[in-house]
Amino acid sequence: MAATKRPVTAEDLLRFQFVGDAQVSPDGSKAVYVVTKVDGEKDGYSSAIRITDLEGAGKPLTAPWEGERLIRDHSPRWSPDGERIAFVSNRTGTNQVWVMAVSGGEAKQVTKMATGVESIAWSPDGTRIAFLAEEPKAADPNGSDVRVITTLRYKQDSRGFRGYNRNHIWVADAETGETRQITSGDWEDIDPSWSPDGKSIVFISARDERRDIEHIPGVWKADVETGECTLLASGRGFTTTPVYSPDGRWIAYFDHTQGETSAGNDAVWVIPAEGGEPRKLAKDFDRSAVNWIGTDVKWNGGPHCPVWSADQENIYFLATDGGNCHVYRVGFASGEVEAVVYGDAQVVGSFTIDRNHTGKIVYIASHPHSCGDVYVRELGVSGPGRQLTDFNRAFYDETYWSTPERFTFRGSDDWEIEGWILKPYGFEAGKRYPLVLQIHGGPHTAYGNALHHEFQMLASAGYAVMYTNPRGSQGYGEKFVRAVMGDWGGKDYEDLMKAADYACTLDYVDESRLFVCGGSYGGYMVNWIVGQTDRFRAAVTQRSICNLHSMFGTSDIGFYFNYAELGDKDIWEHEQFILERSPIRYAPNVKTPTLIEHSEYDLRCPMEQAEQWYMALKRFGVDTELVITPNEGHELSRSGTPKHRIARLRHILNWFERYRDTE
Repeated sequence: MAATKRPVTAEDLLRFQFVGDAQVSPDGSKAVYVVTKVDGEKDGYSSAIRITDLEGAGKPLTAPWEGERLIRDHSPRWSPDGERIAFVSNRTGTNQVWVMAVSGGEAKQVTKMATGVESIAWSPDGTRIAFLAEEPKAADPNGSDVRVITTLRYKQDSRGFRGYNRNHIWVADAETGETRQITSGDWEDIDPSWSPDGKSIVFISARDERRDIEHIPGVWKADVETGECTLLASGRGFTTTPVYSPDGRWIAYFDHTQGETSAGNDAVWVIPAEGGEPRKLAKDFDRSAVNWIGTDVKWNGGPHCPVWSADQENIYFLATDGGNCHVYRVGFASGEVEAVVYGDAQVVGSFTIDRNHTGKIVYIASHPHSCGDVYVRELGVSGPGRQLTDFNRAFYDETYWSTPERFTFRGSDDWEIEGWILKPYGFEAGKRYPLVLQIHGGPHTAYGNALHHEFQMLASAGYAVMYTNPRGSQGYGEKFVRAVMGDWGGKDYEDLMKAADYACTLDYVDESRLFVCGGSYGGYMVNWIVGQTDRFRAAVTQRSICNLHSMFGTSDIGFYFNYAELGDKDIWEHEQFILERSPIRYAPNVKTPTLIEHSEYDLRCPMEQAEQWYMALKRFGVDTELVITPNEGHELSRSGTPKHRIARLRHILNWFERYRDTE
């Protein structure tokens, strides 16, 4: 196969078409979804909405590809009668709500909000659309552009300075566009969902006095006519996406009990519609109801919320299990969990269910040789789904994609750790190849059965590529995901070194040519590794952390994220430990040539982290370079401009190539 197909290159980013956010029609006969194209000439992304029957005969519903501007049409939502589609588009400059007939014709702009909109939802009678928009605050009467900061959460990666505006719930008349604000206040209101009678909207908000220090939101209800808001249930962790039952008597939502951290099992909870004691369903299901599988090639993932069956006997949800993500359902009364859409080497990114008619589930699924397509299958019928889209087929067919080989090994404490390895392009038995160990971020995300453009590019360049899920990764239970808390650079490091040991047992791996690469927490681990061992020939650290002490006060999330991740202690309580687990303390030990890749406007792992690490390595004579990408944030590898993403990939490959054949 390698002899007949060409290798993957960095420039192949321009070939991908990303399929996402599929929504089945109310009568179960059709689905709409979003297709996003990478535009190399305009250096950005354009998205269009398509419609298909459930046999795969599709056509465009919107077509924003032509013209000088990059148009994004996304978030399509069916009206309750199935005759119209509401969607969000930036075609007039900012994201606004638009509505068009399913039968075709011109779309009509509904909203004209100064700051744009997001998170749209039709009212049950199809006359109104709820959405989120920022409530503008009055400008300084003196015309000053000086910023006065009074909160801790004043900036956000990919958004920058947040200012004084807050997201609130608004409702627009779907015909006239007349708009009315429902909620207000010095807090964020998100995830709006209508009650079946159209009189209330349930949503998520953190309104207690400690919300700036510890953001633990609750489930709230707003009266649509009066705007009166009532707290229905206090949250305990990452509370999200409340949804009414079809009869309006119950509300389901996601939450966990670990506070403001992603190191917990999000689960389905229910409360009475008028409020009351929350009840956790699936108590013995030791997985998190989120797709945690990371990839660098996806877009328009679609919402994930609890989905009630029409008879209210079950609630459907996604959950990560090892390197896969499946659709499950939990019995409302029994709490028993059953897998509904599952399969080896498959990641379901989002799904939608026709609950009222034909019992179909439409979903987006990806695998190691696909960045995602639309599938459909009957609920209650076993077997694989039927694929409805295949936009990248010609691209896939001409290109060699290495197939991941799953393995397990024994990490620290003899724990079983899962991983995958890509053999290089043109693989020949009996030859030894250099190997790149890739380390994911989070630390609570996970690798799995998704396509990774970066990994395939490295495999095509002649490297074996290994990626694993050490302790801290989601998908293996709450004990496993929390095992890294308070121990960064400890047993997680041991897990990764045992992964490298395992690689060296493979007869095709050249143990003298090991490389290491990672981003965010993965970048932290790269920095930690090169300060502890010289076994890697070269390293690439991206959007990384080297100084946990300074990160507390400079990262947009540092004051609460570091507090939780490093043992529920502030720097003043835990200073010696925090310094001991900061890679910069071990800079004098580093001998490994290290490329430092960082985005100028990264607020998650701020630029000062890269500058400190670069200064330290230069100071001690390490062969190092600092690559700064302008006008990008922490998400460069996943959603940055195409030219910057391609440049990043080239820098990674060129750095490893520089040291590949040196002694």
